[in-house]
Amino acid sequence: MPLSLRAMRYARTAILRGSIAAAAQELNVAASAVSVAIDQAEEAFGITLVTRARAKGISPTSAGRVILRRMEDLLDRYDAMLADGADMRTSLSGVLKIGYYAPIAPAFLPKIMHALMVENPGLSLSLEECDNARAQEGLLEGSFDVILFVSDAPVPQIVVERLIHAPTYCLCSAGHAFAERGSVTLSELADEPLVILDRPVAKSHYLDLLESSGKPVSVVATVNSTEMVRALVGTGLGCSMLNMRPAPDLTYAGDGTRCLPIRDSAGGLALSLGHAPGPRRRVVQAFAEACHAFFDTPEGRALIVEG
Repeated sequence: MPLSLRAMRYARTAILRGSIAAAAQELNVAASAVSVAIDQAEEAFGITLVTRARAKGISPTSAGRVILRRMEDLLDRYDAMLADGADMRTSLSGVLKIGYYAPIAPAFLPKIMHALMVENPGLSLSLEECDNARAQEGLLEGSFDVILFVSDAPVPQIVVERLIHAPTYCLCSAGHAFAERGSVTLSELADEPLVILDRPVAKSHYLDLLESSGKPVSVVATVNSTEMVRALVGTGLGCSMLNMRPAPDLTYAGDGTRCLPIRDSAGGLALSLGHAPGPRRRVVQAFAEACHAFFDTPEGRALIVEG
């Protein structure tokens, strides 16, 4: 028969105390519960663990001493596991594993994490950039503690905390005719040669918006990194559409860009945090609070292009 941890704990205490009554008093249970636990242990192992004398209490047999050492080892490791779990739940230390689908995450994630890690020197990071599907899959598999992702269609097992809605904007070079304007329309943008970010969720979103203009579009390049989109646009190759902007207007190549609202489009993407249901580690909660706080600052709001 299976032997419960509770029965092992009762039997161990009785053997160590040499008395069922003393064990019952220490454990604050009935003596009969301790006696039954010893019976269950003997039945489970198929051997006699103690000898019982009415006047002298109980004494372990030689086999009982061996089993006692093994029960103590198992119970000690079980207690240590519970303590480790409690520490993970309440401490701001250890490794925080973050999966993120956010092509512009380098513009804000380091700032958020720097402040959190300066305040908590026992904390370390594991960051993985991935697509939206992989971020959610990794969270459910336990590869990540928390994810940053586009939450327009999250899988139902994930708890979602929305951070920001980022409207889709037009990106053009500093020398483009659009650059001195306050905004553009989808129709005007559809007339331009286009550089499209080829990432899951993003590409289909941008093409759907452009097709809603009713005009044919000319895609001159598709690339899978935001910075390459910005670099190609900066050279004047074409215009593009993005959802969050980095702090500098200059590209890696040193060319200037401009970000313009699209005034006749309500399109945009929701950047959110995702975590597994149920209690979460204190460090995950602290990270979530830091993200919300950042996007409430002028620095965080500056990453969003609004009309």
